[in-house]
Amino acid sequence: MAVSNVLLVTIDSLRYDRALDSDRPVEPAPTLSRLATDGFSFTRAFANGPNTPSSFPTILTGTYPAMYGGYRYLDERRPFLSETLRDGGMTTVGYHSNPHLGPEKNYNHGFDTFNDGAESEDDALTIKNVVDKYVPADSLLYSVLRRGWHYLTMTTDTSAYTPATEITDRAIDWFETEWDGDTPYFMWLHYMDVHYPFTPPDRFVEELDMEPLSTRRKADLNGRMQEDPESLTADDREDLLDLYDAEIRYMDHNLDRLLRKLEQQGAREDTAVVVTADHGEAFGEHDRYGHHPYNYDELVHVPLVFDVPGRDGRQIDQQVSLIDVPPTLYDLTDTETPDAAQGRSLEPLMEGEDREERVVICTSSGGDMLATRTPEWKCLWDREADDVELYDLSADPGETRDVSGEHPETVERFTDVLEEHLEAARATDTDLPDVEESDEVKQRLEDLGYVD
Repeated sequence: MAVSNVLLVTIDSLRYDRALDSDRPVEPAPTLSRLATDGFSFTRAFANGPNTPSSFPTILTGTYPAMYGGYRYLDERRPFLSETLRDGGMTTVGYHSNPHLGPEKNYNHGFDTFNDGAESEDDALTIKNVVDKYVPADSLLYSVLRRGWHYLTMTTDTSAYTPATEITDRAIDWFETEWDGDTPYFMWLHYMDVHYPFTPPDRFVEELDMEPLSTRRKADLNGRMQEDPESLTADDREDLLDLYDAEIRYMDHNLDRLLRKLEQQGAREDTAVVVTADHGEAFGEHDRYGHHPYNYDELVHVPLVFDVPGRDGRQIDQQVSLIDVPPTLYDLTDTETPDAAQGRSLEPLMEGEDREERVVICTSSGGDMLATRTPEWKCLWDREADDVELYDLSADPGETRDVSGEHPETVERFTDVLEEHLEAARATDTDLPDVEESDEVKQRLEDLGYVD
């Protein structure tokens, strides 16, 4: 039986292992864990890219990021999830504050209501602009002033994104003032709080049975993670992970608020709730922090949970990727899947049917950094450097030993898959419009660690 409504919640930078496979005595994400237990939880779900720009085209259009001229702008030939569901009779609503996903890149396409959290610059950002413009980046003064800016943002509630509480408030307000209680809806919410910089409210640190860090300590850790990761010690890493987990707890609290509102509005019983992440986060794995362009599992293994009314969920261990999300939502809502969609519906897996496992394809750096993943192998290909890495995931799940020299035939098989993928992308190539990013968007991107 088809569902009437869809709530798609995406969480920036959320790793699978910290959200749904945590070894903490207190769960960082009890609400998400409850959804995963009651619904369909895909334990081996992978993003199709290690960062927001290279992952979201698959989530919101069901097409690979390299298609249609690439992902710096979403070409209108892509089959937008929002547009397809709106054409099927659903009201479409989107709330987020990631500067990569704004109207200038056409992410508002197909939404009746769309708010990307853009705000004018405040004094704290203006001060930071001056520092970045006039102080040499390799100087001691720059490090001191940047660290001071981190401290200032934490003591003045300055942020490069809208916090989860406000995103949730906007969604709740829409239900209370805009929804008539009858019209089918598709709502997409994107929470940024698990993304760097990590500044969780102390309440959620304490809920994990931890002592809150001082503001100075948090500013120092966030500053060095972005500007001097080589200086981070094992203790620093643990403190960063504590902050990260507390951000998860804060996000999870707001997810609970949202689901309670659906119940109050009488919408929960006819709404498919989908929760996933656009990518993960590195904390020293492969000697890197943040979300670099390398498609290792700490960046592409993400939660994927479907809570579907009227269906008993279960854990599904078959490998899937986020490009499968739109076709699944089309099936769940009894909407015809556009011919251009490239993923495959996960509904047969939910019904217990076997499905041939496909190679997951990941893309970053505008298509120069590629990867393929099967349950047994991971092949990474840096086209610009003409460098290939191969990992035997059965023996080396942490991707620590490159065995490409020992398995040339396997490397050839996977690079052939990637060559075919690139050829298919070239067949859809098109000229994209120039994207003009405002100074505000550039500033927000920098504050989130995207721009040097």
